[in-house]
Amino acid sequence: MKILYLGQLYPGQTALMRMRALQRLGHELCGINTSEPWSRAGWATRQVQKRVRVGSIISEINSRIVAAAQAFRPEIVWADKQEFFRAETAASLHRLGALLVHFTPDPYFNLEWKRTSIMDEAIREFDALIYCKKYETKNYEALDKVTVYMPLGYCDEAHRPISDDAQWACDVGFLGGWEPRRERMLHSIAQTNVHLKFRGAYWDFLQDGRWTLKRYLILNELAAGEPVHIHQDQLLACAHEGNEVYGDDYARALTGAKIGLGFLRTVCPDQHTTRTFEIPACGSLLLADRTDEHQDFFAEGREAEFFSSSEELLEKIKFYQANESARKRVAAGGRSRCLAGGYAYVHRLKTALDRVSVLTNH
Repeated sequence: MKILYLGQLYPGQTALMRMRALQRLGHELCGINTSEPWSRAGWATRQVQKRVRVGSIISEINSRIVAAAQAFRPEIVWADKQEFFRAETAASLHRLGALLVHFTPDPYFNLEWKRTSIMDEAIREFDALIYCKKYETKNYEALDKVTVYMPLGYCDEAHRPISDDAQWACDVGFLGGWEPRRERMLHSIAQTNVHLKFRGAYWDFLQDGRWTLKRYLILNELAAGEPVHIHQDQLLACAHEGNEVYGDDYARALTGAKIGLGFLRTVCPDQHTTRTFEIPACGSLLLADRTDEHQDFFAEGREAEFFSSSEELLEKIKFYQANESARKRVAAGGRSRCLAGGYAYVHRLKTALDRVSVLTNH
């Protein structure tokens, strides 16, 4: 099947991993990196066009999509996390005979800053909507389209155990952006004798405690309604290893942590994320928020561990720090469940696309 794939197609991005999974399934793919035009523009230009929803960048993205479809003649157009895809672009693609599939790994209806008025109009023109947030099921079904639930997953080509030097090694590791609850949890861990390392965006204020308007606006958006207090925290600053890492370094960071933290966000009611699967796939013990979905994916105490409070989090870290054989056993169980459970993108996408084909008779 010929598939035109629209997404953030940079190395290390999950959109590229999902595109690669479709290629491995035998489909003929043409990829359009819809983030690339934004990267060529200055910060001010990007901010203005994203806010007013019009401009040369948005027009270029849509014209490139239509031009690629005219040349490639896809049977399916897969729109991965698109925010500026226009309804008229959908109409052009339909005239070429393409089936339009929408997917985003993020909440679509629950976070205003994850959606745009452009996509709110365009999403109604899609033939099938694949979603990964169960709590948005009714929102998707209300659009009266073919809907398919597909949990998030991991890339078996990228997320695998990688042995490396000591720079990645730690007792407890976390990869993810700042949020007040995450900061409190990590601070409580840093106060113990645990060797903690974490990486991610928007933690830099911990180093200097300097207030800036840009910092405040970003943190306020991530704080889920909690007051934002920009401050120094030398304990956490010492454990912060820098911003995001990608590719093999991402896998090295997960592998190097004996225990990998799977913090969910409080800004939305997620019950699992990509790290739910990436951590155990890389051979680390997953220690995550206790949710129904987490407990469906992994057996507690055998394939992963979960917590419902900071006290339980610290208790489980302390236990597994003192019981290495038990930690290795649970970590191995989690990796085995990833491999046997069909949690890799190549399995997730086959199931979802087969379901779309049946429901749309395509």
